[in-house]
Amino acid sequence: MSRGRTILLTGASGFIGTHLAERLIANGDEVRALHRREKPPKALLSLRERYGEGLRLYRAELEDQRRIAEALEDVEAVVHTAALALDWGSMDSFVQTNYQATVNLLHASREAGVKVFLYMSSAVVQGFGPHVDSTEEGPYYPLKYPYPITKKMAEDYVLSKNEPGFRVTAIRPCNVYGPGDRTSTYAMYEAILDGVFGYIGTGEALTCPIYIDDLCAGTLAALDAPRTAGQALLLTDGSKVSWKEYCRVMYAAVGSKKKPLSLPTPLAALSARIMCLGAKLIGAGAPPPLTSYRVEQASQDYHFSNARARSLIGFSPRVFYEEGLHRTAQAFLQERAGNGDKRP
Repeated sequence: MSRGRTILLTGASGFIGTHLAERLIANGDEVRALHRREKPPKALLSLRERYGEGLRLYRAELEDQRRIAEALEDVEAVVHTAALALDWGSMDSFVQTNYQATVNLLHASREAGVKVFLYMSSAVVQGFGPHVDSTEEGPYYPLKYPYPITKKMAEDYVLSKNEPGFRVTAIRPCNVYGPGDRTSTYAMYEAILDGVFGYIGTGEALTCPIYIDDLCAGTLAALDAPRTAGQALLLTDGSKVSWKEYCRVMYAAVGSKKKPLSLPTPLAALSARIMCLGAKLIGAGAPPPLTSYRVEQASQDYHFSNARARSLIGFSPRVFYEEGLHRTAQAFLQERAGNGDKRP
């Protein structure tokens, strides 16, 4: 695909979507960003203020076929990043947001003559179990939680619709982090400064990071790569880093002299079950501090290979976890200071 194309981007106000919008506009593309609220989110208004005509905002629910059709007029490619990305919640909400909305958007895209549909999936579709250099071929483990189940449902549906003239690709990022990651990495940094963050068990289980700039580079490369038709691509920086080492770098990045906490796996699992049960009983809208999902993911190896992405799109990560975590910490601390908090 040539530059100067028109691309519909969902989830543009989120962490990944905001960075993707900036990269696409910088490439000379026109980005059409969908939003559901009557007033656009602040993140989108800020982007529009910076990029002007490079970003156009469209208000539409993904169930609203008329408005979606208007937004898709003359669009060459769709990048679908919008999702309910929580590790806790009711299955019905996940099915509606992650699966049915994806089905609706894909059908509308085909009807509108869109050429490329890129779906932002996740490595979690391969389940939680020992993963060391796992590839898109497997292994796959049984899925227990609403988020992985519905992401896998949506990915399977998307990939089944690949056909001549309508290329579909699924991107499976691993643990994405970087400046602006307020719901995950920034929350970890806050917990570190409060002395309440660490690892589960011995901390030797592997994690699988990818810096946001590298995820964006891989996603843009996939847009331009016909060889990705009907394929899923795992995107990770390839580092074999343990949670213990990851925590050490995070603590150093924010200047904390405290030691990471170590929570025995059985205690972590029991605590998570109790917290989840309590949250459900009181009807909490947000996940508890510790969930069974998080414990299961962080207590066993979770490492994937990026060999297919290297082969098909020439993927070559440039920012690895130590540099990336320090960059992210710098952005976090600057934002914190701007909000009046001078710690650490």
